[in-house]
Amino acid sequence: MNHPKPGAAPVQPGSHFFIITLEQPGRETYTTHGAFTPPPGSTRHDAFLAILAIVVRSVPSMQGANVTFFSLEPNQL
Repeated sequence: MNHPKPGAAPVQPGSHFFIITLEQPGRETYTTHGAFTPPPGSTRHDAFLAILAIVVRSVPSMQGANVTFFSLEPNQL
């Protein structure tokens, strides 16, 4: 969890919450979640591609993996 420094702007939680699961068949499955704020005018598809790219950059073994689950919903309750 990020804690802001005194006098710093509060940490923004992201406008959307996502869960994504990737699978390299027979080898590896990876699930992660987080908050994401798409740029203005973005589509759900744009957000999916951006999140997928972020995940693959952080977990290179998931390059070319099958997406077995993806959820993107507004983060506000």
